Amino acid sequence: MILSMMRALWGEVSPELRSASIKWDDHCVYVYFFYDGPISEENEESAQCVVTEVIACFPEHQLEVNIQRLDYPHPLPQDAGEVVYRRREAKPC
Repeated sequence: MILSMMRALWGEVSPELRSASIKWDDHCVYVYFFYDGPISEENEESAQCVVTEVIACFPEHQLEVNIQRLDYPHPLPQDAGEVVYRRREAKPC
């Protein structure tokens, strides 16, 4: 699932994307996107393209997508599954 999401992210990462992660169980795939600043329509569409490609590889699973605004320097959640993409950010003072 991690590799599937990594491939799906190619060409869909914008500068506002702070983190993208995935977790799963026997029945469901959970995908998380955290954006810095307002989530544009273009970013929303990119996230939907990513999850469409991921779930196409695992049609027997349900899908839950979480797209959130989480502005820097707020810390990224530690319980949002396996991090597939994380933007490089300076550590807050």
